[in-house]
Amino acid sequence: MTKDWKYYLGISLFIYSLIPICVVGALPFMGMSLAEMGTLAVVFLATGEVAFYTSAVLLGKEFLAALKKRVLSWFRIRHRPPQPVSQARHRTGVVILALSFLPYYAVLVDLIFIAPVGGEITFLAWSLVAGEVLGFVALFLLGAPFWERLKLLFAWSPEQAGDPAPAVAPQSPGGAA
Repeated sequence: MTKDWKYYLGISLFIYSLIPICVVGALPFMGMSLAEMGTLAVVFLATGEVAFYTSAVLLGKEFLAALKKRVLSWFRIRHRPPQPVSQARHRTGVVILALSFLPYYAVLVDLIFIAPVGGEITFLAWSLVAGEVLGFVALFLLGAPFWERLKLLFAWSPEQAGDPAPAVAPQSPGGAA
């Protein structure tokens, strides 16, 4: 992988995406009001998830494979060469990826329409962390080919340029419309 601006931006975003998970656990001890903690948790974790997926797109499958190897080594699991992703695994990964975004909307609805009381804010913060964890699990379930296809969404190719439709419709012979 070439160490250009995409690499450094991707690494920076990846590191940033891990910070919200660590900070949310400390929120109850920061002496903030429930509303402040809830707002900070929602915004901070949402930006962390966006940063994580953006870093995955920028860094590509080489980085994701190295990350997977490192994480599995912590659990003493040997890294196997990548296997093709089955249809069931792909569907499961897509469902988990979609579910990872739901806690943010649930917390927003709860904070907007229901005033949190007592320990509920802690539950809301941990549900956001659970959404982050689901996102990480989905990333590994879907595998590198999914992320390579996702990267193609952001790549422009000259074939997409095409010839634009004429701005003025051709007139019929005789000049009358």
